[in-house]
Amino acid sequence: MSARQLQIADKVLTGIGYLAYPALLIYLVATGSRLLFACIVVPAACFALITLLRMAVNAKRPYEDGSKPNLLDKKTTGKSFPSRHVASMFIIASSWLLVCEPVGVALCILGCIMAAIRVKGGAHHVRDVVAGAVFAFVFCAIGYAIAYAL
Repeated sequence: MSARQLQIADKVLTGIGYLAYPALLIYLVATGSRLLFACIVVPAACFALITLLRMAVNAKRPYEDGSKPNLLDKKTTGKSFPSRHVASMFIIASSWLLVCEPVGVALCILGCIMAAIRVKGGAHHVRDVVAGAVFAFVFCAIGYAIAYAL
């Protein structure tokens, strides 16, 4: 894939995530689902923790440490670990898995593709995207389990 193709794919996948989450909330409102509150609180808490963790670790990106070229044309320095893009996609996928498994699985697959693009494009190391995905799944599993218990 060329740098331009990677950039486009990255933006398209990010856009899908941005559309999938509000679509989930709209669906939950329209159906009167009791999951609405949990599907707001759990993702928000997970996203906030990921953001704080990135700031605390402040790991260099591959294009900063010279291990990969910056094919995605990012300007950000530091805050590479864990990947918030990948975590966000897996947070959204985890939430959709509660409501519609096929959509959740499709978003998981897209999250894996996003992870590969972010690594290939030099925005993240493999450890960053794996940590983002795992953190999102584990946090959401625990968060939604607690929400179900309440």
